Amino acid sequence: NSNSNNNNNKKKTNGHRKKPKPSGHNARHDHGNGNGHGNGNGNHTTSGFGNGNNTENDTEHHANLGTFRGAFLPSLQSILGVILFLRLTHITSQAGCICTTALLLASTASTLLTWSSLSAIVTNGSIQSGGPYYVISRTLGADVGASLGLLYYSGSILSGSMFVLGVVEAVHCSIRAYYARWGYGFSGHLFWYDSQILSLAIVAATTTCVHFGNRFVVVFSHLFLMVTVLSIVCVLAGAVAFALGIYDGNLQPYDRSPMENLWPRFEPDPFTGVTPDVFSSLALVYPSVTGILNGMSQSHRLKHPSQSIPRGTFWSIVASTGIYLAVCWVVGTTVSNRTLKVDKFVAASLAYPHELIVRAGVVVSALGLVLGCMSTAPNLLSAMADDELLPCLNRLKENR
Repeated sequence: NSNSNNNNNKKKTNGHRKKPKPSGHNARHDHGNGNGHGNGNGNHTTSGFGNGNNTENDTEHHANLGTFRGAFLPSLQSILGVILFLRLTHITSQAGCICTTALLLASTASTLLTWSSLSAIVTNGSIQSGGPYYVISRTLGADVGASLGLLYYSGSILSGSMFVLGVVEAVHCSIRAYYARWGYGFSGHLFWYDSQILSLAIVAATTTCVHFGNRFVVVFSHLFLMVTVLSIVCVLAGAVAFALGIYDGNLQPYDRSPMENLWPRFEPDPFTGVTPDVFSSLALVYPSVTGILNGMSQSHRLKHPSQSIPRGTFWSIVASTGIYLAVCWVVGTTVSNRTLKVDKFVAASLAYPHELIVRAGVVVSALGLVLGCMSTAPNLLSAMADDELLPCLNRLKENR
């Protein structure tokens, strides 16, 4: 009787085993029976990967997004950013349309390699909160997952800083352009340290929005993406109308020079005096095609992550590459080389029917990207805290 009671107790408590700490040899994962790193206190174990601290019912309750909203749109929004509006035309003026196309295709090829590797991983098991960190830690081990997770977290924070500075630069360029048309010389700065103060205000506002609910982030992100797409359509329509001579926007007829930017013409920058080269142009182009992991960061909200992530990410890469190439060639083969080098916000000058659509669109687009970074980075730290990989993150788990 004693032995039978012990066996029954073992069966009852088998689904509530205490999670082993991911250190030393215990950090390796047993993919055969689902035991190992990340099982936590879940009520259900799946084959291949652990379930963290979430139960299957909780996951199904929050996982309600499909491929389009959950994977395609977040990835596309993270790729279409301030570089498209503020830097791509300037890169085209220096490197030329042909060289810029080669740089974009090379960067896209690198992104496709990352996509293929991640697709092979995400189709082999369930995915919970934590996105790229969860996939890597359950596949390559806790040590590798923690190392790459911290790098990805740092990259998300730095990307958010770049997007905040993009908002500030767009505002300054717009103010400078309006003052120049009125005949006044103006640097674009409103007061001392206005860039720093405005940046801190943007960070505080986006942090407050994320703190009070991720549902607002999803709603605002989709709205911001719609404004971004509208801005791109206005730029392309204005460039085509400018090439046909039926619309000048805020440019002059002498700014029209077809096929002047086909080949590289590296010259000193009118503002900095630095002469760029192919490698510095690549350094500006490459960040524009990154951001495909943003869709994977929303994995805990997807109905079928193993299907939605590969499909949504792939089509976001294809769509964004097409948009970048279209802007490069349509604007580069229409506007003169000197205008592209002097007016870094020429996309707004070409916009049809009005430049304010693009100027406001760039600000809104960058704000949406900041919201994305602010919402995905905390989820990453939260997942690492659940796995108890770093002692310094244990307080995050205790305070929830």
